[in-house]
Amino acid sequence: MPIIKDIQLLVPEDRDTNRIFFHQTRSISFLYSRLLPNLKIKEDKGILINCVSNLSKIDSMDGDLYTMFNYFSVFVKVDVNKFLCLSSDLQKKQSALDIIQEGMEKAADVFDWDKNIFRGIYKKIQNLNFQNTYTLMKKSSPNRYYVCNIICDQGVFQIDVYMEIKKKNGSIIKREKIFSVSNTYEQYIFEDWGTLSWKQNHKVEFADKDHKEIFQLTFLEKESPENLLWKLVKR
Repeated sequence: MPIIKDIQLLVPEDRDTNRIFFHQTRSISFLYSRLLPNLKIKEDKGILINCVSNLSKIDSMDGDLYTMFNYFSVFVKVDVNKFLCLSSDLQKKQSALDIIQEGMEKAADVFDWDKNIFRGIYKKIQNLNFQNTYTLMKKSSPNRYYVCNIICDQGVFQIDVYMEIKKKNGSIIKREKIFSVSNTYEQYIFEDWGTLSWKQNHKVEFADKDHKEIFQLTFLEKESPENLLWKLVKR
């Protein structure tokens, strides 16, 4: 049986508005998706939360507007324009979380899931201060003493990508932002970037899958952390 791995928000009444709304809510919908336990249903792999201005309009809408292959649809009344006018990222993240929570509890009614699961996720996201930070990839140095992590910090309007070096004991030597993308749908980064390779014990490269963009980091620890040698260049 498929496991629910993704939650997406859709504005079926206005596809132009939907593109903006989808990207501004994706940080929280992906964070919520990552925190889901193994929820199995017969056919679908995701939950599609349709955000409509009036629930009474559903019956008169073309079903093709609110369906997606392998996604189970639920409907939530949302004032999308009000959401888009919210003045801060934090307000938008809280609003997106509230919408998702209502949609997931409606899905829970259908599949007889324990709603406490989703209430726990809701609280955890608040405790994380809505921060959706995750590791895109990681790799140990040839001598196994260091680990390079590629970290994504996914926000309302962009995804920031960082290169980080840790010691094998878990302590961070340094983290530096290498680029940002305005497309907040994380799958594009997953598809475009995929090569992380150590050239020496103190030199590592991160590249896109076509090797058209390469970030090369050379570092060397000193006795004092303030004297760390750290050179990050784009080739």
